[in-house]
Amino acid sequence: MFFASLLFWVSACLLVWVYVVYPALTLLYGRLRPVRIVERAQWPALVTVGLAAHDGGAQIAERLTDICAQVVPFEIEMIVASDGSDDDTADVVMRASVDDHRVRLIDLPRSGQSAAQGAIFGAARGDIVVLTDLETRFAPGCLAALIEPLRDPAVGCSTGVLRWRYDEATPTARHEGLYWRYEQAVRRWESRAGWLTAATGALLAVRSSLYRPAPAHASLDQMLPLIARDEGLLVVVANSASGTDRGTAGMRDQFLSRMRIATQGIESNVRMALRITPWRRPGSFLAIWSHKVLRWATPFFVGVGAISSAYLALTTGNLWYWLPAAVVGLVAGLSLIGYLARRLGRSMPLASFALTVTVVTGAFALAWINVALRRRVGAWATVPLPERDDSFA
Repeated sequence: MFFASLLFWVSACLLVWVYVVYPALTLLYGRLRPVRIVERAQWPALVTVGLAAHDGGAQIAERLTDICAQVVPFEIEMIVASDGSDDDTADVVMRASVDDHRVRLIDLPRSGQSAAQGAIFGAARGDIVVLTDLETRFAPGCLAALIEPLRDPAVGCSTGVLRWRYDEATPTARHEGLYWRYEQAVRRWESRAGWLTAATGALLAVRSSLYRPAPAHASLDQMLPLIARDEGLLVVVANSASGTDRGTAGMRDQFLSRMRIATQGIESNVRMALRITPWRRPGSFLAIWSHKVLRWATPFFVGVGAISSAYLALTTGNLWYWLPAAVVGLVAGLSLIGYLARRLGRSMPLASFALTVTVVTGAFALAWINVALRRRVGAWATVPLPERDDSFA
């Protein structure tokens, strides 16, 4: 009984720590001891904007135009790494490079996003490299705002604020948008506290000197902020650097996206956690484990907590122990109702939210299995969404 009680209370306390106490702690610490960014250096002369693309011929021209529309106080070069594209991606980029000398192509065999991004760093002439995605669109002034914090020599990496263009298109997209707003709030608090170790891969600026090759099964855009912290440099959120991206369309899209990000993230964060020790970088060590690794371990805490609480309720007769197990059972039941409602084309917001929670939790569980079995997880195919207004008005 003691062992079951221990399992229950450890699981419960870790869940409360990850989702409530740790975010509150970062908010409080950031208010008491905020990091001050001092822009002492001049603007960089040249910034490299890198795009890793696979079969992006239909969008690449529009994406390059979007980048060119940015008004910036520095020169830019745009490098597109075509990752084994079977369509006309390379041809479109080559035609664009004829009209604009700032555009360059790296044509690669299919090797994955991290390898393509590594090739961009190898070819970059700028001291700062901005990584972004094919479906990302910059708001006016985004690029300059993203680079501005790096005028402080203490900053090694900056990230922007991303929102989804389709966050009201489907129930999955709405709930994903809610989770993403929570995630970005925590990142802002971590940034202010000087603890941030994560960045948005679609809006990521980093000093090119920080590049290190990432293992094929890890994620370079998750490794780079960790490398910056390991080197003693800050990772910050540039609140004025905003952009939009596609987001997730449905359950399958959400599941695959969360599973891929978590698989690569677990690998990246656990690998770097061995270097970012509590006696060297206490705040970042806390962020890695609390914001990332333990959050991805949510399925195990929920499962262990529910099973141990049911066992304790049966053996002790304490009805309060039935509450956690009942909550988990309720979420599971609502998830089933939400799934059936979607199949029937019905709208049931509460059940749909429970289904989203279950899908994400399942994706995290599979991610740990992928890491344990050393499965290499690549990009996923996205499902088109209806066109919507993506203006910044």
